Amino acid sequence: MKVEALDHLVLTVRDIAVTCDFYRRALGMEVVTFGQGRTAIKFGAQKINLHPAGREVEPKAARPTPGSADICLLSDEPLAGWIAHFKGLGVPIELGPVRRTGALGPIESIYVRDPDANLVEIANPVTREITKRVAGEAADPIAPLRAWLRAWQACVRAVDFAGGRALCIPDLLAFGTRAEIVQGVENVEAQQWRQVWPRIRDFTVRIDEARGEVTGDHAWVAARWDSLGTRPDGTTFPRPGRLTIALERRRGRWLARHTHFSLVPQP
Repeated sequence: MKVEALDHLVLTVRDIAVTCDFYRRALGMEVVTFGQGRTAIKFGAQKINLHPAGREVEPKAARPTPGSADICLLSDEPLAGWIAHFKGLGVPIELGPVRRTGALGPIESIYVRDPDANLVEIANPVTREITKRVAGEAADPIAPLRAWLRAWQACVRAVDFAGGRALCIPDLLAFGTRAEIVQGVENVEAQQWRQVWPRIRDFTVRIDEARGEVTGDHAWVAARWDSLGTRPDGTTFPRPGRLTIALERRRGRWLARHTHFSLVPQP
């Protein structure tokens, strides 16, 4: 007799709303409800059920205590991107990058803490990451630009403005669906992102179809994207568009210097 996979685990937390906000913004997880109004945070094929401290659901652990968990989460996103993301959110890196041993082999990890001080490890499988990077750069010259698009997509979906700022230069110039021309990343956030991101769902860039070019420390990438707009009554409608991003590499990181988002023309 043997088990095959982890379905879910349980965290006992002081404040479910605060915990959900952290895992949604910092780790891109989805908040879901189930059963009799219970709450969980979902990622991939797994979830973390949340128990409010002092009002745990039976049956429960013998000594449920906020801050007693230590979990490791795998990600294909490079740790450098996670570090920039956490920095933008003001989440301190407790330790790392450091080499560790995961369930399937060597990993490289960074550590942060959630609002209850649970230790959360974000890890890249070392062999997989090296293989993917070498093979990817050889087979796909715009692989770093696709990685930037994936990080951007995650920020929009999570309505993570701090993470979005971390992917851009301070003097960003933007054309958008709400603001015609805006300069300065804080102005872009106020006049464009905050007017759109909370009102759309399922923002998905067609990353595999993206086209672009890298020349030294400068690059551009163009792609189509899909989303659902939300009407005042809560119903949704298709809201497709296209993007063009001009980027430059600073200290080894690709950052947007110009973004252009526009909706697909309609009859």
